[in-house]
Amino acid sequence: MVKEIKKENKVYYQCEICGYYYDTEGLAKQCENWCREHKSCNSEIIKQSIGKEEINHQIFSYNIQQLLIGVLLGGVLVFLFFNFKLSNSPTTSNLSQSSNQQTNFNQELYQQIINQVLPLEGFKTRLVLGDAVKKMVDCGVIDLEKMKKLYNGQIPEYLQKLINGYYEPLVIDQETANYLLNIFWPLGLSNKTEFNKNIPFSEKDLPYLASTGGWWLGKKDNGAGYFNKCEIIKLTPKQEEIVYEVAQNTFRPCCDNSTFAQDCNHGSALLGALELAASQGYTKDELYKLALQLNSFWFPQNYVKIAMYLKLVENIDWQNVDPKEIMSAKYSSISGYLQNVEQKLAKLNLPELQSSGGGCGL
Repeated sequence: MVKEIKKENKVYYQCEICGYYYDTEGLAKQCENWCREHKSCNSEIIKQSIGKEEINHQIFSYNIQQLLIGVLLGGVLVFLFFNFKLSNSPTTSNLSQSSNQQTNFNQELYQQIINQVLPLEGFKTRLVLGDAVKKMVDCGVIDLEKMKKLYNGQIPEYLQKLINGYYEPLVIDQETANYLLNIFWPLGLSNKTEFNKNIPFSEKDLPYLASTGGWWLGKKDNGAGYFNKCEIIKLTPKQEEIVYEVAQNTFRPCCDNSTFAQDCNHGSALLGALELAASQGYTKDELYKLALQLNSFWFPQNYVKIAMYLKLVENIDWQNVDPKEIMSAKYSSISGYLQNVEQKLAKLNLPELQSSGGGCGL
């Protein structure tokens, strides 16, 4: 059942499975029917969602700097309200500080959570792209002229470095996260592996999935033509086995599919990153940690709220979490996130802190 939302005397309709908004109820129903049947996004349908120009011409994703400002301001209100509502609870009754001291403490705690989930210095990895981007250009899955169009006529300096061949360890941070999304996406989509033969979609579905069908930056207009076709990274059978296992057990909060089911850009991108990492000696545990680092910058509000929930409800500090558990369906799928984080935070009657995620297309 689609959700009807009224805003400024206009009615919008939302697919309650993937969260996209539409001008008409019919489109929202089409989206919801597809999501329910295929557990994925249809690129042709979401192009007609609100903001379709942005979806067609650029990554519909976070400006994390603005996000952090909003989260910080929201955090002040959250904890002021939290102290007021739960002033008689065991947790707050044990605090000896004055009201002002409590407020300052909670603001510091909230800032600490943000710094842990989204550190300003980012996450330093030992991943090296080398000539992988050049190989994607040679294969045709990246068309540099189309890439220029995406960035208003000029490829950003950081991306140009990656294209030229980059042998420094990658850093995942506010500046690089979305550039890496646009590089890892075609890598995961096109890199040839044995396990991709098991993808839970038929060939006729591929042109319509938000990952494969949504990738238009190749020589071909539809990325489905490159699925599992390019030899970019060579994995040993053991490395393929590890990637396949981790990919099946990691999720993202824009849908209910695992990383292995490449129905959106984040799924393909994370798969590409896992393949690159495994080829360079990452262990299984290191792959889960890398997955959480990338997802945290690709879906910052979701993971800040997960960290909030764990601290406020479970009394678990973010630095002590198990990346494998956080990346599981329990927390990182959209249904798991809503049930195990959003709904439980809602019971605390905290002010609403809007959640949103990167879009699933260009």
